[in-house]
Amino acid sequence: MKAEIAITKLDNIEKDGLIQNLIAQANSRYILLNTSENSDNFPPYTISDESLNLLGFYYLNLGCSIAEDNNLESALSPLEKGASILEYTNNYLASKMFVSNYYGLISALAYYVCFQYSKSYILTKKLNSETVISKLLYLFLRRDYYNLTIEIDKLMVDESYSDDYLASNTDNLESDTKVYELIIAKALDRLVDYAYNGQVESIMAAKELLKALKEIAEVKNDPGIWWIVRLLLLISDSFKEASLWNTLGIFFDIQNNIVKKYINSLTNLQPNGVFELFITQRKSLNKVIDSDGIGCVISIPTSSGKTRIAELAILNSLTNFPDCKILYIAPFVSLAFEVETSLGNIFRNLNFTTSQLYGGNFYSKLDEKVIQESHIIIATPEKSKAILRGNNDILNQIKLIIVDEGHLLGPDKRLIINEIFYEELRYSLSKNNGKFLLLSAVLPNAEELAEWLTTKDGNVYKDKWRPSDERLGTLEWTGSAVNIYWKNNDSERESFNKSFIIKEKQSFSRKIYPKDKNEAITATAFKLKSFGKVLIFVGLKKSVFKLAEAYNNCIGIGAPNHVWKNSQDWKIFELSCIEAYGNTDDNLWLKYARKGILCHNADLHSDVRLPLERLMRLDNPLVIISTSTLGQGVNLGVSSVIFSTLSQSGSPLTHRDFWNIAGRAGRAFVDHEGKILVAIDVSKNATKREKYRNKYKREEVQKYFNKEKIDKAESGILFLLNALKNIANNQGVSFELLIQLITENKLKEIDEEANIIEETLDWIDDALLSLHLINNNESEEELYDYSWIEEYFRGSLAYIQASRHPSLDGEDVLKFLKARVEGIVKKVGNSKFRWKSLIDSGLPLSSDLLIEKMLPQIIEGINKFYEEGWTTENLIKLLKNVEELVKDIPIIREEGDEILSDNIDLIRTYWLKGISLNQILLLHNARSIIKGLYTYKLPWILNGIAKKLRLRDLETEAEVLEELSILTEAGLPDLKSVKIYQAGIRSRTAAVEIGKYFEDEIWKKSIREYKIAIILNEGGIVEKISPSTMEWIKILIAQNGKQGNEIKKISDFTFGKVHEKTEILLARRINNKQYLVSPDKSFIKEIIKSDIDFKSVSNFSGIYFKYNQETKFWQMQKDNPYI
Repeated sequence: MKAEIAITKLDNIEKDGLIQNLIAQANSRYILLNTSENSDNFPPYTISDESLNLLGFYYLNLGCSIAEDNNLESALSPLEKGASILEYTNNYLASKMFVSNYYGLISALAYYVCFQYSKSYILTKKLNSETVISKLLYLFLRRDYYNLTIEIDKLMVDESYSDDYLASNTDNLESDTKVYELIIAKALDRLVDYAYNGQVESIMAAKELLKALKEIAEVKNDPGIWWIVRLLLLISDSFKEASLWNTLGIFFDIQNNIVKKYINSLTNLQPNGVFELFITQRKSLNKVIDSDGIGCVISIPTSSGKTRIAELAILNSLTNFPDCKILYIAPFVSLAFEVETSLGNIFRNLNFTTSQLYGGNFYSKLDEKVIQESHIIIATPEKSKAILRGNNDILNQIKLIIVDEGHLLGPDKRLIINEIFYEELRYSLSKNNGKFLLLSAVLPNAEELAEWLTTKDGNVYKDKWRPSDERLGTLEWTGSAVNIYWKNNDSERESFNKSFIIKEKQSFSRKIYPKDKNEAITATAFKLKSFGKVLIFVGLKKSVFKLAEAYNNCIGIGAPNHVWKNSQDWKIFELSCIEAYGNTDDNLWLKYARKGILCHNADLHSDVRLPLERLMRLDNPLVIISTSTLGQGVNLGVSSVIFSTLSQSGSPLTHRDFWNIAGRAGRAFVDHEGKILVAIDVSKNATKREKYRNKYKREEVQKYFNKEKIDKAESGILFLLNALKNIANNQGVSFELLIQLITENKLKEIDEEANIIEETLDWIDDALLSLHLINNNESEEELYDYSWIEEYFRGSLAYIQASRHPSLDGEDVLKFLKARVEGIVKKVGNSKFRWKSLIDSGLPLSSDLLIEKMLPQIIEGINKFYEEGWTTENLIKLLKNVEELVKDIPIIREEGDEILSDNIDLIRTYWLKGISLNQILLLHNARSIIKGLYTYKLPWILNGIAKKLRLRDLETEAEVLEELSILTEAGLPDLKSVKIYQAGIRSRTAAVEIGKYFEDEIWKKSIREYKIAIILNEGGIVEKISPSTMEWIKILIAQNGKQGNEIKKISDFTFGKVHEKTEILLARRINNKQYLVSPDKSFIKEIIKSDIDFKSVSNFSGIYFKYNQETKFWQMQKDNPYI
């Protein structure tokens, strides 16, 4: 069939309402079968499996015809639709009905043709491999090339597949089958060779084999094998198109050693390697790797491959500028850790170092050493700002800045600070000819952000494609049962699970369950766990443990403890949790985790949160219960998300936050679809008012399901200006007078609301002053130029978005920012030295100005410290002295009464001595004091003061405060304990205990040196420490054990005249016999007698022998970086 005819037929069938309704019914029935719904509860479907199968093949035929005319792009939709119809009709995950392996295989092959690798992989996992061909194809579709190659090798040495045997049995049906099997095996072998080595000849050889086999199937009138081969031929094309070799070859020189190492790092990655790119990743590269552009914005759903896109942008920068630095800004520490692991695993093979920097808002000598050795720096916005302020050497090396979760903009104070920081980065990056790459899963106004960061609104790639489908539904608690109503395209029939959960007596407790909405939610979650991980969202911190208790009641109080797959990850969490919260039933985090119920909210201490999030990501909890803290910043994939509410802390959940959380449902290569349910209570439904209320609830849910309603990323600065203007209007103050009041620093005179906004603006003043200094570097005092403001901030996000604002325009933004800068200069004076002192500290301006007045007292306190001697007790006294001096500055005062306590002296002492957190948290307000004061504000202030002292050439005094800032943030008594902690002993008490066995030092010894010393048991540490500390050392040793495979190098050897047939040999172990074979299997030789034992290098990808024409020897080569 010609492509034009196929496209016309496709258009006709897509417009046929009756046929599209049949497909919608198949989809609707599929979800009911997958949730084991009783067929008695099915709606009156009018579909038959036979008709649906014919329809599926009809779509596949149209798709194949279009693709065979070299129009694969247009063929993707009918191919995927045909595959899905066959899957809906024949392959039910939880159904007891017969599963058709053939239809499933055809469906999986079709998915693979149209780049739906995840769906293909998942489908093959449900099917049985009853034949040689299906086994080979399933292994190929699952990318299990290791076992696929073993199976192919077995065929190649099997006499019954030899040419002689097949030639003498031409009339044998079994012989026909073996011909099919052998040719398919050889074709797959060539595809695998291409995947690893990028030789286009291998693809061409595979296609020639398959074309011949297709002709044989036509002659033999074998439609079953004909369809398989037809799809395999198309796979050959799509396989090449999506491959790393082909895609990267368009944008990179793949002969470049760095690029080759990158590809080899992916293809040899365990367990099954990465050989192709998602369709979103490939399509984005024109924007991401644009030699003329200055960056782009990527907006694609969760799980669609944003991290790999960032990886390729980094690769591009490092190949073009090997000595440059990359800054990856992750909004949360947990995400920074995760990104470091992901990028580090790849780029270390390319000899590029990746480092995630600890700490909050300051930059220390510990960070300095790490940055000097790093190519890729991963940090939060606050840490990034601290690093770059005053560090022009680092700033000038940056060629790429990646902003993850780039939609995080708005009126929140932290987001406003980030926005003005990005304004600073915009200036610096333009001077470096560098690029921005902004990533987001929920960004409807990507064009505005592209115009902001890259100067062109067209520098955007956005796509709705994701590797798994989404299934939306409403969970309704009626008071006696749970009914689930699934959203579907069948306009005539609802797809619902009637009485999915029934209120009844539990067999193990005789209690009625579920008795309320919370228990209805947890009972539903328990039933859905058969599909994979379930996340329950709650709107309040206190609700987390309420739902956890409800789930615990569901599984039974006496249920055995959960068995975690990774005992080491569990041990890290357990030890951290006990140290933080104790080992009693009062420690609800641990109590529920032992049952497989993982809880998460903002109260979690970071020492516990990070290992908990690792368990969530990599292990198999029964359920995860969380507030919106897991909505972003953690790459958490689950199979199902249940919203217990659509509110957050009493306010409606934003559509953006809803989809950030909902987007976690559906993991690539795990879930065909992610299930998203919103729970509503309709148990009261008797009166007209109650019925109306329930109707309203259902309508609200449907509004959230509409992705077109996702909130835009808005400028917080524009929000503040609008708020100020409204306040001024209410007080009868004109905009002109408002600008004058801003210039004169008299905003407080308007009213208290304006004063609150003034306090927020105070947090961005240092950034405005920084830009003013940069633009007046050569200007003399009193002759400062303010014209740069108008020119530069025409590119600001606030200016860009003001064009669509109802009551503000861009000129208003420029007037406001100019007035603010003028007011800042009036406030701080004309001295550039003072400007630099204020800028380098990174502290809010009003607090910084007050601190400068305290410097003489602070210096006096440091001198007294030196007189009394450098001890932990004296450090504690010095910290107390600084605390008392700064307790009334704005950034401390804004913490309110939560940082006040009669036990403050004891909390300070315990914290700095590294006493177990569970002892400290018993004291009044200890949690908020540690979180708000000791791990955040005070280290920031101390480090800021240290920078001021250093500017005044008070190096000795500066070092004291810099070290004290590090110790205060870590809650440890000395630097060696801090380094031991950062080396991997993630326990403050254990770090202190181990530190006693090392000599005191200040900056010289590196974190790595401590790690090695502990692992090697230098000084006999292991024999002296407590059992709990020993557990941490065991974990450190296990985490730093040898990674990858070690092999024995094979000496150079001769092998007759084999080099005349092939210049490459592979060592293969087949049926427990040793062989040397050529890559194309044209040469296969069993090694019976040899002085060389090839066993240790057999069957490894990336290990081969190459004939050296000069030396006349075969020499071992290694392309696999993990060996």
